[in-house]
Amino acid sequence: MGPPGPATQLLPPLVLALAGVARGTFTVVAWPRVAVVAFGGSVTVNCSRSACPEGDTNATLGLETTLPATLGPGGLRWQSFRLHNVSRWSPGPVTCSGRCGDTEANASAGVLVYQLPERVELEPVPAVAVGDSRNLTCHVRAVAPLRNLTVTLRRGAETLRTESFAEGTEGSASVAVSHVLTVTRGDHGQDVTCHAELSLRPHGPLFARAAVPVTLSVFALPEPPQLQAPAILEAGTVANASCRITGAFPAGDIRVTAALDQEPLNVTVAVAGDTVTASAALSPLIPGPRELSCTAAVATAARTARRQLHVYRFPAPALELSPAPAAAGSEVTVSCHAGATEPPEARLQLRDADGGVLAEGPQPRLQLRLLARRDDDGREFRCRASLAVGDSVVTKDADARLAVLYLPEIPASGCPGNRTWVQGAREALSCRATGNPAPTVVCGRDGVAVATGEPEPVTRARAGTYVCNATNALGTRSRRVTVRVEYEPTMSESGCPARRVWVEGQRRELECRADGDPPPSTRCARDGGTQHGGTRDGGTHHGGTQNDGTRDSGPRDGGTRDGGTRDGGTRDGGSHHGGVARGRVVTRADGGRYVCRATNRHGVAVRSVLVTVEYQPSLGERGCPERRRWLEGTPAELGCAATGNPPPRVTCAKLGEPGNATELGHDSRDPARATANVTRAHAGTYQCRATNAHGSAVRNVSVAVEYGPAGVTVRVLPSANVTRGSGFTVDCGAEGVPAPTYTWVLPPAPNLHWAADNRSVTVTGATTANRGLYTCTASNRHGRRAGSVVVRVDESWLVLLAALGALGAVTALGLAVAGGYYLKSTACKKGEYNVRDAEGSEAACLHRHRDPRAEVFGIQLSPP
Repeated sequence: MGPPGPATQLLPPLVLALAGVARGTFTVVAWPRVAVVAFGGSVTVNCSRSACPEGDTNATLGLETTLPATLGPGGLRWQSFRLHNVSRWSPGPVTCSGRCGDTEANASAGVLVYQLPERVELEPVPAVAVGDSRNLTCHVRAVAPLRNLTVTLRRGAETLRTESFAEGTEGSASVAVSHVLTVTRGDHGQDVTCHAELSLRPHGPLFARAAVPVTLSVFALPEPPQLQAPAILEAGTVANASCRITGAFPAGDIRVTAALDQEPLNVTVAVAGDTVTASAALSPLIPGPRELSCTAAVATAARTARRQLHVYRFPAPALELSPAPAAAGSEVTVSCHAGATEPPEARLQLRDADGGVLAEGPQPRLQLRLLARRDDDGREFRCRASLAVGDSVVTKDADARLAVLYLPEIPASGCPGNRTWVQGAREALSCRATGNPAPTVVCGRDGVAVATGEPEPVTRARAGTYVCNATNALGTRSRRVTVRVEYEPTMSESGCPARRVWVEGQRRELECRADGDPPPSTRCARDGGTQHGGTRDGGTHHGGTQNDGTRDSGPRDGGTRDGGTRDGGTRDGGSHHGGVARGRVVTRADGGRYVCRATNRHGVAVRSVLVTVEYQPSLGERGCPERRRWLEGTPAELGCAATGNPPPRVTCAKLGEPGNATELGHDSRDPARATANVTRAHAGTYQCRATNAHGSAVRNVSVAVEYGPAGVTVRVLPSANVTRGSGFTVDCGAEGVPAPTYTWVLPPAPNLHWAADNRSVTVTGATTANRGLYTCTASNRHGRRAGSVVVRVDESWLVLLAALGALGAVTALGLAVAGGYYLKSTACKKGEYNVRDAEGSEAACLHRHRDPRAEVFGIQLSPP
């Protein structure tokens, strides 16, 4: 443990100092309260004190301990001590002692000595059968103190046992923790772990150690193997034997061996769940009895199954036909014979294809004579040999087919006269003919032979009537074949234009003609919505087209516009047009994208149709407000947004002006152009007109022009030269929209009277306090303007003009033209006032008592 950090060094002395000041006592603190140290290691103890009332120079700090200790870092009121080579398990507490004059104070800290486990290990666990019990034991070597130790045994994530320990003998000790486990299949492969924790909290850390995990090996072999193999087997042949073990665990660890009369066999093992199946090939060469065995083993368990096998020798019989082939009407001899067997005494049978017995007897030979007929061509004969082996009878057969020569025939089953193909598939014009010798078949159309062997892609051109000829050495036969080609629907621009333009209020119906065989049915619906029009299941037979939906208007922007009469249905090799003549009334909601689907049993054709609905313009309050407020000097633009399709042209002109000279609106489709600025002459009523191919809409717009204050006039009635004691009125006027409000800056006086609208101020009984500059400011939301006038009481204003002229910077007359003066207390020298113009620029500082110019402006305030 290193030296204390800055916070550790400073906090205790600060706390002690505060405590000492508060209580007037001398205290000592030891930190940490418990020092934690590994056996043989070192640790630091900090001693700190409060302030010494008699002066810090008279205070001391020390450490009392039986352990080796050296001084560490220290400060004015703290000192650290390093305890070295702590090799005693119970060293007892250490004591921090302090002295302040004749006052002593002590504080103790405990010392906790620990030792981490030397080893944590689990005892090995041998393989165990399901249901058996095993003892799991964990050893923790050389650890201290035991009271702080916790040992936990776990199987996987499951806690099996947790054990803590009471205080034992002094020093380190070793402990063992055990748990008896009765195993199940679920324990196989589980890791048993042991964790040892030495907790020194709250004074120190938590140490953890773990043993190397032990993996549990669990097995089960409850049943003997089930051996399956043939009871008899022919020498020189191969047969399979299987050995099945059920309930085995773990199935993947089962070892299976097999032997035939102690001779090991090659085994192939397959595992499915808890079932193990082993397969082996049996191929004995010597006849006689043999023993087959199968053994299953896992861990320390093994089980064996045995079975008897009888091996025999049995050559196959032979069957001969003479002559071969035979002409229809000639005699044929059928012979059946067989070789030697083990065991002997085989029997022979001569049979026909349906199992009927034609002749039978002991080996070695049977014969049969018959007259060949055309129906006998391909007739099968069978020679069967039978051999008794143990409790079983083994049979072997030999087959032969009689060939009878005759003219070709083309049956309907092998060469259908009517065929239906699907375009895009692969088909061959095949015809199967009978005859012996086997005939060759050639098919053609219009004298041109076509391939009949390999399938080829079907196109519409392959439809038609063909003649197929079957020929062999005895002659030729013919058959006519008609082929029809069906194909999936298609929709083209001519039958289903992709763009349509309709007019609101007209009657229209969405129409699409589709081509296909069988004639397709067509449905059109809004993309992602409901069906429009209906279903039309008519159409042209054998490659016709079909039409569904609505007639639409004539050409516009790449769409179609056809308001003509609908065609009637046609079934004479042409197209069928579905739909009804009247259609439905078009609304703007009909505009959008539609998906038309033409369907027959071979597929679906999809075409996207965009319907645009045109309608006459309209002007509403949202796009073209009826009342407008303009600001003088801004661009004069009377914008009106109209709805309509095609987008309408919008123009606005002022009413009452010849020739509509004041035209402020323009078509949004035109290029931007410069506009005039707003003047007061723009106020009035305008008429805006929106026009497109389907009509127009008109809306009147009232424009009011606003502007900031102008033409501010300030006058004094009856005169600006006022006799002391008389009365006068200062009146202010200005133009502006909205009407301006008025504020004043004037000499302060108690005899001022304001008009209700603040446009004028009246003075009664004028004094020298009422003379000076009167400034009126007219304001509205668009700006402000000011005007001024100078009021003189008696004739002393001449003195002011002379005095201001003496300043040299400005003249009273010049400042009056620029806006005049007003007086205001400010940061001039003590006893002075600041004279400023109406714009706020400083003109001069005048003294109240030494400069008579101050009285000229009527300053009545006392200097600060």
